[in-house]
Amino acid sequence: MHRRSGTALLAIVTVALAACGNSPASPDASNADLVSPSPPGASVEAEPSSTLRPVPTPDPSSAIITCTKRLKIGLVTESGTLDDHGYNQSAHDGVQHAMAQAPSCFAFDSVESEAPADYAKNVSRFTEDGYDAVIGVGSEAGVTFGQTAVLADALGDASKLHSDVRFIAVDASPDIGHDEAWDSNGESLFFAEDEAGYLAGVLAASMSKADHIGVVGGLLVVPPVERFVEGYVNGARSVNPDIDVDIVYATSFIDPPQGRSAAEKMIDNGADVIFGAGGLTGNGALEAACKHKGVYAIGVDTDQSLTLPDASTCMLSSAVKHIDRAVSAALLRIAKDKFTPGFHTDDASTGGIGLAPFHDHDADVPATVRDRLAQTVAGLADGTIKTRVTVDGRTPNP
Repeated sequence: MHRRSGTALLAIVTVALAACGNSPASPDASNADLVSPSPPGASVEAEPSSTLRPVPTPDPSSAIITCTKRLKIGLVTESGTLDDHGYNQSAHDGVQHAMAQAPSCFAFDSVESEAPADYAKNVSRFTEDGYDAVIGVGSEAGVTFGQTAVLADALGDASKLHSDVRFIAVDASPDIGHDEAWDSNGESLFFAEDEAGYLAGVLAASMSKADHIGVVGGLLVVPPVERFVEGYVNGARSVNPDIDVDIVYATSFIDPPQGRSAAEKMIDNGADVIFGAGGLTGNGALEAACKHKGVYAIGVDTDQSLTLPDASTCMLSSAVKHIDRAVSAALLRIAKDKFTPGFHTDDASTGGIGLAPFHDHDADVPATVRDRLAQTVAGLADGTIKTRVTVDGRTPNP
């Protein structure tokens, strides 16, 4: 079967490429993305959205979808809560968005997983209760003494037993041995990390006063990490071909001290913007940036100003994946009987990636930089800008 390159490996070796921080933070009224507009003529499936609470008002430019039967939708979180300001919350927002656009189509329930050991049980709760679709959030792998417990695998196993149920995996897919039915009744929602990284690189190069920036990624053998890192490098060099870019691929996703050490060395060498794209290890790099006056941090996956309080003071933005939009679109496809099993990747052309708000640093970003970012996302969306990222398992020439 067709498989997104490296997905099985990603599920096995990562803890998460998400922000990995569930610390509470105050919602920001400006939580709409800065540079991720919908493409011209886009339907509600690519509609821009901010944090979707309370239930959003349907887009008046799009017809309300009506159904003769309500579909029962179940959402299983990765370890954590629905209000984590991360993957779980974004997926929940997407469900609410779909319910607002198709109010007669869905009945919804959710269960919060306390640990990876809960995944199979929580998925079964919905399949055994006759739910029509089950959503599992995130690519988290709980690695404990050599054992793994992956939510996507639980979805894949359930898909083999329940051919009449639709399964949606957010940023993940079942590993080999769990995926035999996935092309029939499972859908994996993925995102163009190279484009998100490219935008982060454009921002970093535009804001660097030293013409020297850095990036701490996770394991090089994980393709999404390489896409983020190389996209960042190429985006920065599209602004300044001579910019110095320090690159470190970590040996673990769960080693914040390693990330802090790598970032400290970059800053000592003159870097003044640090991009962290390596789970908890990347978070360590972001936190290190905030210990230095005049150094910016750029987060990954979700708006890390909300999920990583220890780095919020210097967090310029984050390279985000629009999980809410992807989940909403997937549910609306089911409502319209257009479910598309297999693999679906959202990018700039669908509004699937972008940059988070600048929050406290909004006044720091000149209009010229904002214009450049807007032009970049438009170019990525219409194909006139290419990220030129190749996943080859090699560190780009610094």
